[in-house]
Amino acid sequence: MIKHIIFDFDGTIVDSLDLSFYIYNELAAKFKYKPITREDMHILKNAPLKERFKVVGLPLYKIPKMTFEVMTLYNDGIKHLKAFDGINELLANLKNTGLNLSVLSSNSVNNITDFFENNNIVGFDHIISSNNLFGKHKTLKKFMKHNNLTPDEIIYVGDELRDVEACKKLAVKVIAVLWGFDPKNLLETGKPDYFATEPEDIYNFVTSF
Repeated sequence: MIKHIIFDFDGTIVDSLDLSFYIYNELAAKFKYKPITREDMHILKNAPLKERFKVVGLPLYKIPKMTFEVMTLYNDGIKHLKAFDGINELLANLKNTGLNLSVLSSNSVNNITDFFENNNIVGFDHIISSNNLFGKHKTLKKFMKHNNLTPDEIIYVGDELRDVEACKKLAVKVIAVLWGFDPKNLLETGKPDYFATEPEDIYNFVTSF
């Protein structure tokens, strides 16, 4: 029985691609990696995240050092961000079924909370930040243990291959949304349980159990 729906944030709830593009290039000179154009971005989207970092010359060990500045620049741009169409209705409908809702994201709790307040988004029981960009499965596992949840009681909703891979490590069902960062051909390599082309598809899949 499904009890809990866990959402990714960027690319799943909030349309933050333009802001992410700006932040990425804003920090390129300081951290000595290659800035990208819009055309580059569309090409890189077809590769896994670690491969993208290799292409632009950004070593993974530099990412933790960048975190504070990334989050600060993100917070500066929050006032311009909006939720994807249909997200507010989806959340209300899911909550009305009695399900618990949470966010598990690589973004900061502060940024997520500020966005929700700015956009009058309510209904989430927990907001969890995963500090390890490639260790979401560890944060998810801790969350499950803390809340006495088994894999068959959870559905995760995300837009990136790393979301799908994290869930597969824990045998958690995962919905891959097609309006976010990673394209369908890349998401397919992780074999998600379901693809959503619009928020209503998430509700239909969740309530089919």
